[in-house]
Amino acid sequence: MKKIVLTGGPASGKTTALSILKEEYGTDIELAKEAATLVYGGGFPRNDNSARHTYHAQRIIYFTTKELEALAEEINPTAKIVLCDRGSLDGAVYWPYGQEDFFKTFNTSIGAEYERYYAVIHMSPPKEAKFYQNTSVRTETLERALQVDEDILKLWQGHPRHIVIPESNDYVKKALIVRKTIRQIINGEI
Repeated sequence: MKKIVLTGGPASGKTTALSILKEEYGTDIELAKEAATLVYGGGFPRNDNSARHTYHAQRIIYFTTKELEALAEEINPTAKIVLCDRGSLDGAVYWPYGQEDFFKTFNTSIGAEYERYYAVIHMSPPKEAKFYQNTSVRTETLERALQVDEDILKLWQGHPRHIVIPESNDYVKKALIVRKTIRQIINGEI
């Protein structure tokens, strides 16, 4: 079973891609949902984006991400792929005290986090404001969202199977590229 991260900045099309992939591959793919959406959507206070709130939120998100991935592996042991909506390393971008402190806090390293995943697929978001909307879970400005995307891209760039899906406002087209990439991974071509 190969664990694959689907990552990228906010509004990059991850949800569209995940829906298409699950529909096409059924039980061959098990999804590990995005922990941040569950945490913030479940009521974790986000009344400010202070270091204090961000620190505690990212701690919860890191451990929840790992548990969701473990659960996905257990509930569908015959799946060829566990597709992770973001990876455990993504939280380092949001960590209020810098990446070095992130690794120290979680007693991990960038190499250890890379080893957790067979491949990383990065979906770059469109840079036009009309494709970005704030929600109760997504509170960044467009500028901050684009910076997050750039930071996530840099963070994962050393992974040996880091695949970047270019910026586009055609979410279905991007999802189809992801689908092709997943097929190549399943077939052992990547």
